[in-house]
Amino acid sequence: MRRPLRLPALLLACASAAVLAPGCGRKAAPQPPIIRVAERTRDLQVTQLGTTSILTWSYPSMTRAGGPLPDLESVEIWRLSLPKEQEPRGTSPRQRRVRIQLLLNKGRRLTTLQGEGLEEATHGPKLEYHDDLLAWYQENRERLPLVVWYAVRSICCGGRASELSNIVRLQPQAPPTPPTAIAAEPTAEGIVITWQATGEAPVVVERSQKGKPWRRLTAEPVAKGPWRDDAAVEGTTWWYRLRTVRAVGGARVYGEPSKPVAVDYPDVYPPQPPADLVCLPEAARIRLRWAAVGDAVEYRVFRKRKSGGWDHLDFHVKEREYSDGRPPAGNLTYAVRAVDAAGNESEPATCSTIAGSLP
Repeated sequence: MRRPLRLPALLLACASAAVLAPGCGRKAAPQPPIIRVAERTRDLQVTQLGTTSILTWSYPSMTRAGGPLPDLESVEIWRLSLPKEQEPRGTSPRQRRVRIQLLLNKGRRLTTLQGEGLEEATHGPKLEYHDDLLAWYQENRERLPLVVWYAVRSICCGGRASELSNIVRLQPQAPPTPPTAIAAEPTAEGIVITWQATGEAPVVVERSQKGKPWRRLTAEPVAKGPWRDDAAVEGTTWWYRLRTVRAVGGARVYGEPSKPVAVDYPDVYPPQPPADLVCLPEAARIRLRWAAVGDAVEYRVFRKRKSGGWDHLDFHVKEREYSDGRPPAGNLTYAVRAVDAAGNESEPATCSTIAGSLP
């Protein structure tokens, strides 16, 4: 018969187990609280647009530990102006620390984005801030020429500041003169833009409709013309303007816009013919299939015998296939035309097959 374990034996068992399992009867040491700080911004960029310096960077969304950041409170923007010959260079960790200390000690906090200001600076996943270079010029005209440094840092979690972002530099310039002789010509493939460049400088193209904001069409500058806008929608009037671009010290300087030109783009151009048309003979019918045409609203289907004229089978096909349920026997050719909303009809796509005798 097994006797019950007495109290001394129980204590001895726990002590023995403690050697193997340190957690037996012992509380873990208290851990320090996790201090949440926003991750450092690493993708700050600067460009000069006319007489404005434009900063863009990703909206802060992560903590330094890699978790989500739901409580961004504000964003500080820092600026330092210094003579170019006094600008420290280098990319080593030590040189980076020197640059950060120089900006924090000699520069100034330009502004703090918070509340409505932070909302207005938010554009999708990006933040954007405009710095007036005309005002900067008035402040520093006795010290020119100068280089401008910018950096940002995020404030969250009860006022804790992140590390300073990457530092970007701008050498403010007089904006390059815009291109001249801008012309816009509508074609079936799109609107073709031509211009007279300022020297060898490239350009960016912007487009608008009357009363609406301008939108840049070329992510990268265009070295030379002509350039075609193949995304313009027909049946409206478009406005175009161009800016000259100059690269200075790693940053881009965009000139003032050219005088806008308007072009009517009437919907008179036919769509592309349907691609990949195939004739598929089946037991007692011919099935046609084809690829969609982007601006087509319907398709027209035709059929002819080897030595005959075209029969109009259907003028209002909405799908990308058609079934001819009573094809005559012999050699047959089918044609499909795409039709857009304005009634413009494409050239035909054709395919041929042989149909057997109907029962």
